[in-house]
Amino acid sequence: MRTDLGTENEAWRAEIRAFLDAELPADHAFNPEFDDAPEQWAIAVEFSKKVAAKGWIGLTWPKEYGGKGLTPVANQIFLEEMYAADAPIINSVGIFLAAGTILVGGSEEQKQRLLPEIASMNTLWAEGLTEPEAGSDLGSLKTKAVQDGDDWIITGQKAFTSWGPMSDVLYVAARTGAEDGRNDAISIFLVDLKSEGVTLHPMRNYGGGVQSTTYLDHVRVSSSSLIGEAGMGWKYIMRAFYASGTVEPIYAMQESRLRELVAYCKQIPGKLEDPRVQADLAELAGIVQSQRLMAYEIIGDNAAGRQTPWGGGVQQIAAKEYEPLFAQIFDRVLGPTSQLRSDSKLAPMGGKPEAWYRQSFANHAGGTSQLKRMVLATRGLGLSR
Repeated sequence: MRTDLGTENEAWRAEIRAFLDAELPADHAFNPEFDDAPEQWAIAVEFSKKVAAKGWIGLTWPKEYGGKGLTPVANQIFLEEMYAADAPIINSVGIFLAAGTILVGGSEEQKQRLLPEIASMNTLWAEGLTEPEAGSDLGSLKTKAVQDGDDWIITGQKAFTSWGPMSDVLYVAARTGAEDGRNDAISIFLVDLKSEGVTLHPMRNYGGGVQSTTYLDHVRVSSSSLIGEAGMGWKYIMRAFYASGTVEPIYAMQESRLRELVAYCKQIPGKLEDPRVQADLAELAGIVQSQRLMAYEIIGDNAAGRQTPWGGGVQQIAAKEYEPLFAQIFDRVLGPTSQLRSDSKLAPMGGKPEAWYRQSFANHAGGTSQLKRMVLATRGLGLSR
């Protein structure tokens, strides 16, 4: 189901697989978004630093900022292999959202100071976008940043902060101007999570990971913590989310799981001869392939210097809505025992499908599919809200 991307790219894929074979034992593969017990987090940090030591964090960034200057296709191949192997790479907020913002709008001093720290995994970022009263609708956020001399004082509350307790700094979107919901009054700040006035209340999510409610009580930060220009935050975020050319390859992870499912079914006499099972497996394969094609359309646009129509919103909606559908069809193939947890001897495939089912409903990173539909309707089709 995979298109040949040429000799050079396939050699790159083989190099990544060789690294994973050497550095990621099968029992160390897991998703750090949902499996974050202290001993697993330690494994994820150690593995991620090995990836960083290879220079593979920020593959498309300019070399002068700690990147490799590789193509979007090479970056996608890297991500595909990491997802397919369930390789526990951490700091996705730093690598994609924060670094994307800094590259788009950060000063030269900020690029030189902040990006190499992300590329080396020395600074881990948590996300401070979503708010209790605004949800993922950034245009409605209430957190304020008020200038006081050379400093800014930030006050507000953030919800569903990913990896807060394990991170060093918080990526904060705050209102620095009008309170009427205007998007040109939003700015981006870097906040040290150890700053006075920052409080985290961790909570477990449905999928098994940890997120936090974050309180910012008159947190004072220096002017150097303002990324780029005041009032430009909305544009920076949109560029980082929709125009970076990066596509989260959930399809690669699903394809790996589909292979596991077929291998498991082969052990059950007559299972693969069942027409209903055949139809379900074909539907799973179609979900994988359709997402891959959409991903490479976006990457192709990026490589050619074109802006993807509607910023790749269609692909993001498909990815978020296909994920639970994939899990439901997957479970249908296995039958009722697919909902048994790993501690049951009757659980198929070691109980992994039960966890995958729960986790499929817990991926709201970057906004829900409902939010993406709203963005597509308003920004893509020009409809009113």
